[in-house]
Amino acid sequence: MSAVVALDSISKSYDQKVAVHNLSFSIEQGSMFGLLGPNGAGKTSSIRMIVGITLPDSGQVNLFGSKFHRGSLRRIGYLPEERGLYKKMKILDQLIFLGELRGLSESVAPQRAKSWCDRLDILDSISKNTEELSKGMQQKIQFISTLMHDPDFIIMDEPFSGLDPVNTSLLQDTLVELKNKGKAVLFSTHRMDQVEKLCDSICLVNKGEAVISGTVREVKSRYPRNHVT
Repeated sequence: MSAVVALDSISKSYDQKVAVHNLSFSIEQGSMFGLLGPNGAGKTSSIRMIVGITLPDSGQVNLFGSKFHRGSLRRIGYLPEERGLYKKMKILDQLIFLGELRGLSESVAPQRAKSWCDRLDILDSISKNTEELSKGMQQKIQFISTLMHDPDFIIMDEPFSGLDPVNTSLLQDTLVELKNKGKAVLFSTHRMDQVEKLCDSICLVNKGEAVISGTVREVKSRYPRNHVT
């Protein structure tokens, strides 16, 4: 399998603070990759360099076998940690608008929006304004907007924040299904239980540096059972 994304020794500093230092990892097609670490470890800074929001001070980002260029973003779906929906806008109108921004036609965008809302059990809410929905329901809308254009590489930054166990399970199942269809998924979190359940490979970062990386099975095999540090 080919690497959908490969980070080659990327580093990024803001003033005197080093956010990411010499970080390298790759994500294969049809796999789910867990980017782990405590708050402030450099996870979001790394993701922002992958999608070109910021540029690395050194090192290189490769997407779909080529050096980063803006055109490759059409094949990426990104759910950021900071949520952003229009509070006064109706859900269906909002999803159509976001879908069209991603290149969907006027005829395809409503079909995709309704299909995904039906799939995630929120079809009866599409005529409501965003501000009328719970935090968890709004999260599902953001989740749909990330996937509507059928991206090949999906980035999820803390995707289950604010969700109850039932909806968390629904979104997890959806991500696994997409992975099984050949999509690459980067999943950023500090919840170890979710990573162990979902991910094929991981990279644990702390203070901007990779501490542990490899497949979940490899990482677990390095430590004896019931070993706690």
